Amino acid sequence: MTYMDQSIEMLAAAQEGEAPSSHGPREPMVLVVEDDDDYSTALRAVCDCLDVAVERMPSHCDLGSLLTDRRPMAVVAAMDAVGQDGCHVLMTVAAHDPDLPVLLITNEDPALLGAIEAVEEIWQLTSVVKWPRLLGIGALIDFLFQAGRKGRCMRLMPL
Repeated sequence: MTYMDQSIEMLAAAQEGEAPSSHGPREPMVLVVEDDDDYSTALRAVCDCLDVAVERMPSHCDLGSLLTDRRPMAVVAAMDAVGQDGCHVLMTVAAHDPDLPVLLITNEDPALLGAIEAVEEIWQLTSVVKWPRLLGIGALIDFLFQAGRKGRCMRLMPL
């Protein structure tokens, strides 16, 4: 029976134009890795309207275990966090699921973009979005809808 369930899940994902995830559906939750609460507060204002949870994680905590336990639909992280920088977050996400959407805030430092792109290529990450700062509500909603659709936990589509 398990084989049949997996086949149906793969067929449904193929029809939607998405690659099936070996991790199963994700939860409608965004995990925010940050030292303060600026990003999580801004995200919570939007996510509450979409019925998407926001969980804040200090940058010195173990991201890998939270990814496994919580199965978020996306991760948001600052490139210059004290406990683990954005590249470390990307490597941890890649070890967990290289297709998991990540929104990386680069703080407008063009020198860091080369390092980020190298990590993306080496670790074969497929869904990294880089913003110089947290952009407006439209861009944020677009990111959340894409992540929710990819994680098969939201049925809304961006315009």
